[in-house]
Amino acid sequence: MADNKKSRISISAANMADIERDLMIPPRTYQAFDSLEKVKKAFDLPVSMGAPKAVRDDLNMAFDAAGGFSAIFDSLQQHATDMGQFPVTSFVGYGALQQIAQNGMIRACIQTVADDITREWITLKGGDDTAPEDVQKIADALDQKYHLKDLIHSAASTVGFMGGAFIFVDTGVEGEDLTLPLKISSLSAEMTQGMDLRFTLIDPVNVTPGEYNATNPLHDDYMRPKWWWVLGQRVHASRLIAVYDNAPPVLLRPSYNFLGIPQAQILWDYVLHWNECRIYAADLLKKISLLVMQTDTQAIFSTPGGVQNFDVRMQALQRYRDNNSVFVCDKQDEAVSNVQTSTAGCTDIVRQSLEMIAAINRTPAVKLLGISPSGFNATGESDIRNYNDHIRTKQELYRGALTQCIHAVEIAETGKIDPSITFDFNVLGADNDSAKAMNAQTRINTLGAALDRQVISPEEMRAAVKADPDMGLSFIDDDLPEQGDEQDFQTDDPNGDDLAAFMQKQNDAQEQAQKSAAEKAAPDHEDGMKQAKADAAANAENG
Repeated sequence: MADNKKSRISISAANMADIERDLMIPPRTYQAFDSLEKVKKAFDLPVSMGAPKAVRDDLNMAFDAAGGFSAIFDSLQQHATDMGQFPVTSFVGYGALQQIAQNGMIRACIQTVADDITREWITLKGGDDTAPEDVQKIADALDQKYHLKDLIHSAASTVGFMGGAFIFVDTGVEGEDLTLPLKISSLSAEMTQGMDLRFTLIDPVNVTPGEYNATNPLHDDYMRPKWWWVLGQRVHASRLIAVYDNAPPVLLRPSYNFLGIPQAQILWDYVLHWNECRIYAADLLKKISLLVMQTDTQAIFSTPGGVQNFDVRMQALQRYRDNNSVFVCDKQDEAVSNVQTSTAGCTDIVRQSLEMIAAINRTPAVKLLGISPSGFNATGESDIRNYNDHIRTKQELYRGALTQCIHAVEIAETGKIDPSITFDFNVLGADNDSAKAMNAQTRINTLGAALDRQVISPEEMRAAVKADPDMGLSFIDDDLPEQGDEQDFQTDDPNGDDLAAFMQKQNDAQEQAQKSAAEKAAPDHEDGMKQAKADAAANAENG
């Protein structure tokens, strides 16, 4: 008896850790990574069409030999022990992302940002020694021949859906030549003026990384593939310009195909919650009004054919139930009542879950959803400014890729790279002409005040006006114009005779008006004096 009791006590003690773990962590969570093999399966290279499974297995073994999978497993186990939870987020795979990309809300979030990244596009500019027609020639080629704007727009969309994309610099070579490095330079024998240059966007589902350094982080090629598999074709990394966003931590780079965390994957959890709230709110509308009929159920179930007759009555009630119908029931044994379900707060819950999606996507609700801002003195202007700043940071992710493409176009069109030719992303939400004119007037007044107080010189003011792009006065010379007489700045007449005649005419008119007013007032003044004398004489006689 005592042995059985001890056995039960020991068994309970052995299971205490499992019971505590089950209470703190859902079983599905900790079972996902309770072994090293499961961690390898969740964090190995993603399945793609770039290379066969055997190639991916060899690369996974290289990462495993460097201790990558063990580091992930040990960190997860330590986190579970200390915090009582498992961060189970990992790459969902390109197959799942292809399905997620069909969701309407996901597409709205991704496409809104992609559209604004290229909406105002770029402006090419050259140095002082660069001819404007040379800059315009490159700009026209980018727009009309190479369609670089459409390419970057497609790349931004693919980055949002898949986590990254590749721009293939196609110089016309094929086969084994693709394994050779490509240097975008006028000294390259492969890149010459007049060559058949193309840019092709490659979806990452077609790409698998090749050899990469996973052992020495002191080298600049650490965790950077030297070449890629593109549907079984080996291509040097210098020919594929990788663009991505939301770069993952170092240990997770292989599992994300050495690209970024897809924005669609980040949004998916929030979209699922919103969709669940939306469905539940719609279901609640179906049950908002419940008609209750009180009757003798015992008689219905005990009477032969009672259930069939009752079903016929209920079907008739459901069929004719509307605001214009009349329901008749037994006064003694039956009664009818209506139960209403409150829908208060449902709109707020659905709207809040929807606004959470906009917040995660860093997009104002008025931009993404068309919902006007509400609240005290709400205009939405500050939200749009913050969003434009966010888009500006996203545009900078493509600066390196754009620079390489522009340099390749310069070689193809002119045979050389002009280092003075650069570009700027055009500002989103630029002021209209009226606002620009008001801002220019304000700056002119500020400069004029500084000039009057001798803070700046006329030459410095002229240079500031010329350098301000909003002024539209970049064409003026650096030297000040020759100053003539003071009258030259007062009238268009060189001698000033017209101005003098006009001023004399104004003075004569003013004197004439004053004289006429005095003459009109004089008779009234004389009559007043006579009346005053008469009143004084009358008072003296009475006295």
